[in-house]
Amino acid sequence: MERKTKYALPWIIYLGSLLGFVLARFILRGIGVEFRLWVQALFWALVFLFPALLIGYYLTRIKYKVLAVVLTVIYAVLAVIVFIGGFVYFLLTSPSEHDIGLGMICVAEQSGGYTTGYTYWDKISFFGRRQFEWDEERDIRLLEDKYGMKFAENSGAYVTEEYPQIAVHILGYPTVSGSGLSDDFIENIACDYFKKTYEAEAFQTEWSETKENGTEGYHLIVKNESEMKQASKEAAAMISDAMEDSIFKKFTGVLQVQIEVKENKRICSLYFGGESESSDLEKRGDYYADAENTEKTLAQTYNELLQSMEESERIEQITEDTEDENKKYFDRMERSYDLLYEKKLSEQYTTSEKTYNAKGNFYAILGGDIAEYENEADRPYEVTVVYDRVSDDGKSLLFVMYKKYHEKSDTATGYSVDLDAEKVEEYDVPWF
Repeated sequence: MERKTKYALPWIIYLGSLLGFVLARFILRGIGVEFRLWVQALFWALVFLFPALLIGYYLTRIKYKVLAVVLTVIYAVLAVIVFIGGFVYFLLTSPSEHDIGLGMICVAEQSGGYTTGYTYWDKISFFGRRQFEWDEERDIRLLEDKYGMKFAENSGAYVTEEYPQIAVHILGYPTVSGSGLSDDFIENIACDYFKKTYEAEAFQTEWSETKENGTEGYHLIVKNESEMKQASKEAAAMISDAMEDSIFKKFTGVLQVQIEVKENKRICSLYFGGESESSDLEKRGDYYADAENTEKTLAQTYNELLQSMEESERIEQITEDTEDENKKYFDRMERSYDLLYEKKLSEQYTTSEKTYNAKGNFYAILGGDIAEYENEADRPYEVTVVYDRVSDDGKSLLFVMYKKYHEKSDTATGYSVDLDAEKVEEYDVPWF
């Protein structure tokens, strides 16, 4: 009795633990709470490891030592394989948790090793979480945490007393640790300064405020190289005025300049501000407040666009030349065959059908009949003429005429066709 209790007690504890976890999960789900992923992973690991180790222990207690060793080794190998397989499956299918701050978690759902979607949860102590949907209150919490200002909802957007004329929109929520909130607050502040400077100074470079796919696009437009210097001065002045706002000491703004050449466009992004402390001049936040630096970058973008256009034009020209060469090549081939048929083949064959196979090779079908072949009477055959190659001197095209019996060629005759001289000659085809 004592021995039976000794073996049964671990299983009783194990099953009791499973039942306790399932019951706790059921109760928590009733109030909208889930276990954190690390708790779930630990549970499933124990579900496998505890009985696996216990069974392994029982195998080592078998009376016959040799049998015990053999069975234990086999069992250990199988257990390791199953564990590794389960671990890989867990990695490919199990969601991953990311702390996004303010007591919130982003869970990335997985399928086949790829992220398929995100859900968001509040932390409930160290072991639990509760799912939520984004709303105005949570949006405001994220904005206030990011910018250190008080925000309020206003007509589907958010505003703050520090910048009452600026409407803020949420563009994307944090998905992984450190990814942060995506919004248009800094962009809109920068554009507000750009427009004020542009109008106050009566700048001449074209300024666009168009919308594409519902997104506002503010940028300068440079349409030729002669506008580059003036555009650089104006862009540098706009950036310099915007940088007087202390918000750009912490956050990075951008002024976009669109370069246009013959309906081809490329955007040059001039970043400024931010907390960079790099000694590299090109990485300092005030780099583009200098018109000379701005002009260098715009000129570089302009030259890259020209090079891209030249490459595209070169490829287009090569394509056109290749198409023209192919057209001339096939035209010469078909006209050479027409001459061959007119001077030679029409004397014996009354029909001719020109065509191409799946690989684009030319051939013609002259018809067929039946004849005795390999001691078989009335064997059907087909006569075809196939283009072979250009002659060694380049003056003629060579064709070969085959008589085929069920895909097996029996005889062949070669023809050399000089289209320019309108000359057709027959030649022997090496046979095998």
